[in-house]
Amino acid sequence: MKHPWFIFTAVALATLAFTSCDKSRVYEKNVTIEKYIWDSKVKPEFKVEIGDTSYLYNLYVNVRHAGMYPYRNIWLLIGTQFPDSTSASKRIEIMLADEEGKWYGDGLGDIWDYRTLIQQNAFFNKPGTYVFSLEQNMRQDPLPGIMAVGIRIENTGIRRSGSEK
Repeated sequence: MKHPWFIFTAVALATLAFTSCDKSRVYEKNVTIEKYIWDSKVKPEFKVEIGDTSYLYNLYVNVRHAGMYPYRNIWLLIGTQFPDSTSASKRIEIMLADEEGKWYGDGLGDIWDYRTLIQQNAFFNKPGTYVFSLEQNMRQDPLPGIMAVGIRIENTGIRRSGSEK
């Protein structure tokens, strides 16, 4: 039987490791796709509160898919609603596998998790609530094999030019 101090120390070190590795994360949320079949009418939304506009941020998209996903890539429409209610949309391609069909990301069995940078050193003009949406934009609709999608935002620690905070 292990001594209680050993168990306490192991738990404390594990907790420290998990919390200290993610200091730059401002937001991260993933949404499960029902039955792992993504209909283009299903557009997960992510409400992000941005308070500090003096820094630059990196924006990522997370994709979890099954090994039976039929394509090497996925096309997404990324929607953004700004605090002043204006909105914008951008179509992006995310490569999920190389030319030989080897999946990018981390795999466990037949499940693959992949995070990709979609915008580096982005800045937010105004503090407030930003709403991001993800819509699959593939020719096949509904799209099989997508298990979850999400957004991650990280503070780069770099102040943007002209910022005086």
